Order: sequence, then C-alpha cells, then structure tokens
Amino acid sequence: MEPITKNDARCLSARRTVTRAIGALLVAGVLSTAVGACGGPPDAKTPIALSKLRSQGKSSTDGEVVGRWLLDEMFAPGGTAKGAEEARNRLLSKKTSGDALYAALGGAIWDEAHGDPKRAAQGYVAALGHAKKSEDASAPLAAWMATHHLVSLRGSVSNLWKNNAAVLESILAAPGHVGWRALAELHEWSSAETRDRAEVTGDAFDTLVTSRMGCARNVRIAGPFGRGSAPDRRRSFAAERAPWPPSWPEEPSRGSVPHVLETERHRCLTASKEKTDDGIFYVETFFEAPADRDVLVAVQGAVAVWIDDVLVVDRDLRQWGVWQRFGGAVRVPKGRHRVLARVMNDAASVRLMNLDGSAANLATDSDATKPYGIGRPVGLPDPNPISRIVAETAAGRDARLSPLVVALAAHAAWIDGLSDVAATLMQPLVEPKDAAPIALLFAAQYARGDLAFAEQVRRITEKELYARAYAADDRLWYARAWLVLDDADQRGLVEAVEPLRKLAADLPGVPQVTEQLARVYGRLGWRAERMRAVKGLSERFPDDRDALGLHLTALEDDGALAEADKVAARIKQLDPDAEIDLDRALARRDWKAAIAELRRLEKRRPDRKEIAGRIADVLMRSGDPSAAAAQLEKALAKNPADVQARFRLADHAYAQGDTSALRRALAAALQAGAKGIEIREAVEILEGASLLEPYRMDGRKIIREFEAWEKSGKHMDGNAARILDYAAVWVHSDGSSEMLEHEIVRMQSQEAVDRESEQKPPEGLVLRFRVIKPDGTILEPEPVAGKPTLTLPHLEVGDYFELEHIIAMPSEGAKGKRYRGPHWFFREADKGYWRSEFVVMAPKDRPVEIETIGQVPKPTTAERGPFLERRWRVDESPPAPEEADAPNPREFLPSVRIGWGIDLEDTLLRYVDAASEETPVDPRLVRVAREIVKGIPASKQDERARALYKFVGETVQDAQENDGRRVITGRAGSRQAAFSYLMRLLDMKAELALVKSRIAMPPAGKMSEVETYDNVVTRLDIGGDGRWLTLRDKFAPFGYVPAELRGQPAIRLVPGTPRTTTPQLGDADGVRIEGRAFLKEDGSASVELSQSYVGRMGIGLRAVFDRVAESKRSEFVETRLLANNLPGARLKDFRMENKDDLAAPLVLKMKADVPQLARNIGGGKLLLKQLFSVDIAQIASLPQRQTPLLLGSSSHVEVDFQIIAPTTMRLPASLPGGELRDGDRSVIVKDAVEGNALKLVRVVDIPAGRVQPGAEYARFVQFTQSADELLAREIAIGN
Repeated sequence: MEPITKNDARCLSARRTVTRAIGALLVAGVLSTAVGACGGPPDAKTPIALSKLRSQGKSSTDGEVVGRWLLDEMFAPGGTAKGAEEARNRLLSKKTSGDALYAALGGAIWDEAHGDPKRAAQGYVAALGHAKKSEDASAPLAAWMATHHLVSLRGSVSNLWKNNAAVLESILAAPGHVGWRALAELHEWSSAETRDRAEVTGDAFDTLVTSRMGCARNVRIAGPFGRGSAPDRRRSFAAERAPWPPSWPEEPSRGSVPHVLETERHRCLTASKEKTDDGIFYVETFFEAPADRDVLVAVQGAVAVWIDDVLVVDRDLRQWGVWQRFGGAVRVPKGRHRVLARVMNDAASVRLMNLDGSAANLATDSDATKPYGIGRPVGLPDPNPISRIVAETAAGRDARLSPLVVALAAHAAWIDGLSDVAATLMQPLVEPKDAAPIALLFAAQYARGDLAFAEQVRRITEKELYARAYAADDRLWYARAWLVLDDADQRGLVEAVEPLRKLAADLPGVPQVTEQLARVYGRLGWRAERMRAVKGLSERFPDDRDALGLHLTALEDDGALAEADKVAARIKQLDPDAEIDLDRALARRDWKAAIAELRRLEKRRPDRKEIAGRIADVLMRSGDPSAAAAQLEKALAKNPADVQARFRLADHAYAQGDTSALRRALAAALQAGAKGIEIREAVEILEGASLLEPYRMDGRKIIREFEAWEKSGKHMDGNAARILDYAAVWVHSDGSSEMLEHEIVRMQSQEAVDRESEQKPPEGLVLRFRVIKPDGTILEPEPVAGKPTLTLPHLEVGDYFELEHIIAMPSEGAKGKRYRGPHWFFREADKGYWRSEFVVMAPKDRPVEIETIGQVPKPTTAERGPFLERRWRVDESPPAPEEADAPNPREFLPSVRIGWGIDLEDTLLRYVDAASEETPVDPRLVRVAREIVKGIPASKQDERARALYKFVGETVQDAQENDGRRVITGRAGSRQAAFSYLMRLLDMKAELALVKSRIAMPPAGKMSEVETYDNVVTRLDIGGDGRWLTLRDKFAPFGYVPAELRGQPAIRLVPGTPRTTTPQLGDADGVRIEGRAFLKEDGSASVELSQSYVGRMGIGLRAVFDRVAESKRSEFVETRLLANNLPGARLKDFRMENKDDLAAPLVLKMKADVPQLARNIGGGKLLLKQLFSVDIAQIASLPQRQTPLLLGSSSHVEVDFQIIAPTTMRLPASLPGGELRDGDRSVIVKDAVEGNALKLVRVVDIPAGRVQPGAEYARFVQFTQSADELLAREIAIGN
C-alpha cells in the first residue's frame, strides 16, 4: 500500500470529525464543502452536487476530482454530453495529476460508448490497477464493472490479455481491493486465455483452474428431495442433519428415494452421474482450518448455505434482488468444518476463498464419519457488494447514494441477471427530463431484461431510452445503431444500409457496427458487399470470433475454400474447442476429416460425453457400421443413460439378426435411469407392436360381420355408424402405457362425408389409415407438404374409414405411484356404435380404481401372468340424445376409466404448491399499490382490498399473462394474479380456495372427486371468516360469489388444506322491476320504469353496455330490454345509474309510450296484455328428457308495478294470486287492486341446480307450466 501523506491524513481526519459531529443526513453537504479544503473528492458513495463538481473540476488538477466530474456528467441528472466531453478532454490534456480509479473508469466508459475500444481497454486496465490499491468502499464495484467491460472487449482489441498480462496477473496474485466478484471474472478470463493458448492442458489445466478458484475437490451430492415444486426451495429436509445415510425414506407423493448420488468432478463442477428427477439437492464437503481464520464461501446455484449448521447464505427467491447474495463470510476456529448447501439441481461447485476472493487453499474431504464444528463459526458482514443497496431499495428507503454508486450497483445487478433491480436503481437517474445520455444508454440495456414488464412494454421502454440517449448525445454509437435496426424492422432492411454504412465509417474501431451491416447485406442477398465488409472486419479484428465467423460463412458460400481454411485455423487458434473444422467436414461429407476432428476434441475435452456418440454417428454415415458399433460401446461406457447411443447400437445388432437386441437395450436403458421411450416404441414397430399384437383385430372381418348383421334387417341410426370402437391399453408398473386404438366408421350421409373427409394426422405409430370401398377397394391418403390435415380420398356415402394406431403414453412420474388412464365412452351423440370395446392390462399388484358412468356392463377378467386383463364390451348403442341445457356429455354417457394413486388429498398437495406465490415483491409496484390505497388507513383492510379490486377491474384486460407484475404493468392478463400480487405488496393475505358447485355431478370415485372441486375462489384473510370473492368477471362487484358457490364446501389452498364453507348470503342473480303506467281509455299508456340488475345479471349487462357504443344504447334498451317487458313500447328517455359503482345495482330508469298496454275487447272493456313475461316453461321445453337438465345459473325476478287507470274506468274488486313451489324453486304472485290502480307484485326464484330425467323432470315440467299460467293470467277492466 502506498504511504498516506500529511494532507491525506488531514482530509481523513476532517471527514471523520464531520461525520461524528452532525450525522449521516448532513454528510453530503459538509463534505462537498470539505472537498476544496482537502483538494480531493470524498468517497464515491457521497453525493455531491453536479454544479459543484463542474466548478471544481474545470480548474482542478486532481485527476480523481475530474474523474468524478466526468462520471457524474455521464450518470447524474443534469449531466450533458458537452460537460462530459469537457471533463474527458481535461483528463486527456495532461492538466491533471494523480490519475486514479474514477478518472480511469470514467474515461474508459466514455471512450467505449463513443467508439474507441482500444483506449477504453487501457482505461479499464488502469482502473483495475487503481482499485487494487484504493481504500474507497465502492472500489470493488468499480473494479467489477471495469472487469466485465474489459472481458467484453476481447474481440475488439487484439491481444488484450497478452498486452496487459503484467498488470492483470499481478492483480490475480495480490487482489487488494478489487473485490471477489471482479477477481472471479478475471480468473475465468485468465483460465480461458491459458486454455486457448494451450499453455496448460488436460489434468494440469483442471488442477490449475481448481486451485486458482479455491474450489473444493471432494464434494458429495444427495437428492432429490421434495415434490419438485417451487416451495421446496424453502423447506428443510433430512439431509441438513449429519451424517448422511446412504438413502432417506421415499417421498410419498412421487415415489422417489433421495440418496447419496454417484458423482464426477470436472474442474470446479461436481455433478451427478445418475439420471435424477427434479427436486432439491444438497451439496456437502468438509474442510480443515489450520488456525482461526476468515472464510468466504460461495456455492453455485445455492438457495441456502450452512457452515457447521450456521446459516451463512439465505436466498429466498420471493425476496426481490436476493440472487446477488451469492457468498457468505464467516470466521471459523481451528479445526474441521462442514459446508452444506441446498441447491436446485444435481450439480454445483463449492468455492472456499479469502475475503479478497483469492483461494483459501484449504484441504477438503467428504468423510462424514469424522467430527466437525467443535467451535461455532461467527458470521461476518455481508460480502456481497450490493446487498445493502438492494435491501434499502427493496424496503423503499433512500440509500443516500451518489449517482456514480447507483450506476455501479445497477451494473453489478445486471451482471447477476437482475435486470429488474438494475432498472429500478437507475430509475431516479433516468426519469428526469434532463437525464444524462450514458445513464439512459445503460438503462436501455437493463430495460430489455426487466421481468416486471411484459415483453412489448420492455421493447417500448428500451426504444424510448435509446431514443432519449441518442437525442442527448448523437455520438453514442450503440443507441444510434439500435435505432437504425429498429427502424429497418418497420420500414425494410434496405433503409438500414446507408445509416449503418455511415456509422461504420465513423467508427472503424467498433466491429459490432460493421458486423450488423454484414448481416443486413446477407439478409438482402448482397454477396459482394457482404464479402467486402466481412473481409475488412477479419483483417482489422483478428481476435473477434463473431467477425471471423461471418467471414468464414461468406467464404464458404462463395466457394473460396482455401481462404476459408485460413480463417477457420484462426478461429481454432482463438478457441481450440470450436467445432469449425467439424462443421465444415460434415457439410462436405468428408467423414475422415470429421472423425479426426471429433477425436481431437475428445482428447481435449474428456468431460464432453456426447463426443463418443457423435464419432459413432459419423462412422455410421461413412459406411463403417462395425466401427460405429464399437464406438457406440465406448460412448455407453462413458454415459450409460445415453438412450440414443443405446438405440443405435441395438439397431445395428438387430440388423445383424439379433432379434432380442432391442428388448435388452430397453432393459439396460431403464436400469441406467433413462426413460427409454424411443427404444420401447422401436420394439413395438419392429416386433409387430409387441405386447399389443395379440389384441389387434381384422378390420375387414369386422366389416363383413357388420354387413351380415345388416342383411338380417337391422340398421344403425345416425349420420354415421361407428362399426368398431376399440382400444386395448397395456399399463406398466411405472405408470407408462401403450394404447392400441382401432376404429371403423361407415358413412351414412353426405353430412358425415363432409365432416369426416378431413382428418388430423394420427398420433403415434399408424398401422391403418384408409378408406375401404363397398367393393373392397382400399384408398390411402397422401400427405401434402404444409397441409395440417389429411384428405380421405374419394370418400362417399357407404364407404368405411378405418384408423388403427398405437400411442405411447409416458408415466406421470412418481415412480408408478400414479396412473390416469383414458376416459373411454361407449356412446356418441351423432353416431350409433355397433361394437364398442375397451380392454385394459394392468399389473395385478396395483390398486386399480375403476369408475363407470351410465349403463356399463361389468368387465370380464382374465389373468395374464403378472397382469390382469379387464374387458368391457357394449354392442348396438344408438346415437346419444342431444338435448338443450344438458351437462357435459362425459357426465352421463356410458363410460369407464381406470387409474390408481389419484385422490383428492394427493392432488391438493400439488395444488397448494402451485398456488404458492413465488414472484418477488418489486418495490416499484409497492409504490403503485400504496398509491392505489392512498388515504385508506392500514387498519381498514377491507376498504384497501376493495380499492385494489376496483383498480384491477378498471385497468386489466383479459389475456394469457399470469405473472402478477406483468399483468399490472402491461394492463393485461389474469386479474386473479394481479389482485393477489397487489394484496401481497401491501402485506395483506389473499389465498385461493377450491369450491364444489351445487350443480356439480356427484363423484363416481376418487378420481372424479378431484374434478368436483373445479371452481377457484379467492379468500381474503382480513378478520372473522374472511372475505370471499371471484375475479373472473371484470364487472363483478367486490365480494361477489356466484349463487351456485354460496354455502358450498371449500378447500383452502394453504398448507394443511383446511376445509370450510363459503358464505350463504349474497346478492340474488336477477332483476327488480319497479314503476308505474298511466293507462288511457284507448288502452295506450305512458310508462315510468326502473329496472335494477344485481348479481350475475348486473355483471352481464354492464359487460354488454361496455361493448355497445353510446350512440346505440337507446336502440339497444328499447329493442332488447324494454320490449321484453312491455311489447311495442317506444322509448322516450332513459338514464343509467351506478354503471361504474359495481357495489350497487345497475339501474335503468326509462320513460316510454306503450301504444297498446291493454287491448280493446268491446263493450267498453279492456284486456291487459301479458306484462313482464318470464316464460319459465321455456326452460323445460322438452316433454321428457334422457339427460339431466342443467340450470347453470340462478334466475331471480321481482316485479312491483302499478297500472293507474282513469278514474272513470271500473276495476275488478281483486286480482288472482297464488304461490307455487318445487323444492327450492318458487313463483309467488300477490297482485292487488289499490284504489284506481292495479298493483302487480310478483317474485320468481329459480336457483341453479340439476333436474334429473324421469319423475323429477316431470314434476319440474308441471311446475313451469303452472307458473306460466299463474303469471300470464289476463286481467279485464272497464265497464
């Protein structure tokens, strides 16, 4: 470290004194004053007014002061291109001394953004050198940015590492304060350079990388644990306790057995050699500390890390920005220590480092029998450079950071894949209209990957930021090029040529611009221009792989193979692992050269197991199958789970006459942990569909039998007749299966011919797909390229269509714990079934569940070794009736299905996991949520929830998006997701519940019981029994639950799946009609009418009015609403009340003239026409039914209407009334005469429900007819 001067000491002392004296809130102002006295700026995190930096920088000779000025001109609001250029020029003018970290970094960023990568690279290297010695707390962030940009310039600057090796290698040897994240990138770059130059190869290279990075060499992995769901990442499993047994108890829900896996290590990465399911895995290693010391541990992909059972890293992915929390720091006592990590896949690396990021050089082992953790580790401050900044931002607190540190932190977040964090951090810098150009440039890059926004919104934001950046500084080449290409996407590629040519000419040192120009030439087909561009690129940038690749492609397209060889050689020199020679050899069918290149790659990269299989593939294509078979054996020795290699080897053996080769290959693949579906399908193809071959039927024989049956005088009804409807299913113990399906359909009408003539291509292995003519002629369809269907040739009435195919259905997983078979129907709506048969072979040791619906005979059974055959057959089924308002046909058509392991409790476990909210809480959207509920106290949670509900209903349109963040920001998607996320942003609990509808069909067994809970309702945990609501309908009032879901069983989708019941009460789904009519002696009348729509009726009518134009509403009200109640009425005026107040009924207030409210029947008498017709009988329009009648929604109508007659008109003394009931359905009429007025009071209530055919339906028909008679009685008035 360089010595501190007296002046430096005075400055440090002054700063410490100020800080202690007046506190953190005033540090910025005092220190900005102290800058002039001390001659240098405070540390980077201290904000300084840009005006003050400008004033000081213009006259300062301190490079760091000018560097801070330059950086703030580039990132701080108010910064300008002119100001930044002035600062950059001052640094270049030699008028400054003491060039340091921020001077070098600022200059490098400016140079790179303005098209001078060589000078930028020099600046980044210098910045790293200064960061190593810097005491500034933000130096690690600056070094990380410098390193990342430096690595990205490798292609633009030739020999970048070689020319700066002395500085870079000195940093690797003694990192100082560059920080462990920057050092890790430098190590990776150094390793790549070492490998590319072939300085160290093979095991020596692996050892070098492992040692440099501080990687543990002895690591164990165990798993998979859990159910393979996102909440598993937060659950604790038995492997957290030591020592590990060889295996743990089976996971009940999916049958997997967690165990210690067989692993292999490639450099730092330890990975499982076994085929594993998804789930949680644990990584374990032990290290020996020779003395008390500090250790920095980082485990790839970890969500939690412990040292000696002390949690040092915790990454709950529901926490915004948590992924950057990569490392954990602890002080460990002398002795042996255990490192344990919970990871999300079966591979990981464990790095043990000093706090500066250099390798800790600690010996590791995996012996769990030795004791560990005699002394307890002590946690150290968080070593992750942006953790505090992210935490402050997530909490909505102002971290009081300078624009420079904000920009550095945002860039670090972006490197870690946290574009949303980066964009959030940059937001205060780019929202002002006077945002600095380079701040806008950086923010545009971050906007591209900001997952809180829908893709279209991200694109719009990105374009806006680039446009603003370019407008503020037209020399920002990346923004300029991006806008040119974006414009070309809209207007055509030709429009991009001249702008890109000019930009490339202005920036000869930036290869990316010319590369884009070359790609545009290629897409336009301008070969000469492309060649000229790429040749110049490869000459100017001999280290740029993209440029060389473009040149190579152009040369090969033009047939210049000799030149192409030279370019390919250069690419291989830069990247010895590149497959350039292999690709070229394969394209030329030069098998010898391809094999030689693959063998070279195999020696260089023994970790790449697939290379042996690729060699075998080339040997086979070259015409040497024996050599290919030998090579495949080698490939399988390296990777036993390689199904493709095993398949090809078995195929070779089969071709040599070994007919059992495929079966042996299938067994071996399954034993190795592979699924083997490809081999199983091949077995079926090559061995005559194998297991299902005995179950195949002769289609022509079936047709002959059918025709003989017809000759006996019988006939199948329907537009078409399904002569054969047959399936045989073979179910394996692992839950996988194959189904042979065979159908034959006879065309009995032109309607059937028109409908059946176009068929989707069948799935699986097709055995028969043809038309059979009555004379026995067979016609098969010919596929047409690009046509999604197959046309049955010359299909006519009387022809038969035959389809026979085999479909392989994979297991649902769970090691055969669950199987869900096909739902087989023995009847169809428009076809008669002459023979319908369903056969199932299932393992005898599985607890098979059978569910039948309708009139299905019991199966015949037969034992077939370890399998039990079940066979159902139904003959001569007529077409099923098609009746209005029938439920789903699967609820009443005769059918059967089988399965095992599928029940409500097991399914609910998975539903609870699926309902878990995993989306991070974005602080930008927290501000949105708080703005929505502004003015509503936190104690009034119901009112807050109502405000959120209203916001969602008013702003969100239906779409496919299910991420709550993107629904809110994009204003389209699932309202449920948006509402739940907004509730969570305000720490309010919204949970989902499954509700059984009152019209649900009773379950036939455990499998169908799952399906009866098919309605999702939201429950708000806001005291008492909570608030229930649905978010499906845009215009549903807050707290609305459909009538058929009220008072119904519900299951809350939270851990424990508590059962409850939805509230009984709620608004009726209907309309209330009130008003009066002033009857005239000629029977005409003027009417004042109010119709109030509530519940589902209000929801539906609001949706209709939302679509009807304002100018068309009067016409709609007159013809569609008024005319139903008062035929012939002419609307004079109407107004709508509560249209936007969803909590209130939607009210239509109308005034109308009715030309004939009452009909003159002579003798001075009038007969009132039927008013407010309900026509209940139309619900039961059929005299009898064969299927249930489904009343899918409730209907409720209330009428309270007065007809005021002229005083001279005689009224009856009373009016007929009555009351009818059918279960919970009712009709009440309480009409009365009051003075010179007739008062019509009526209530019709028809709740949702089912009416079964037979006696129940007959009673319902009688009820509806009697109700209509009661409601439609005529009333005579007059003399």
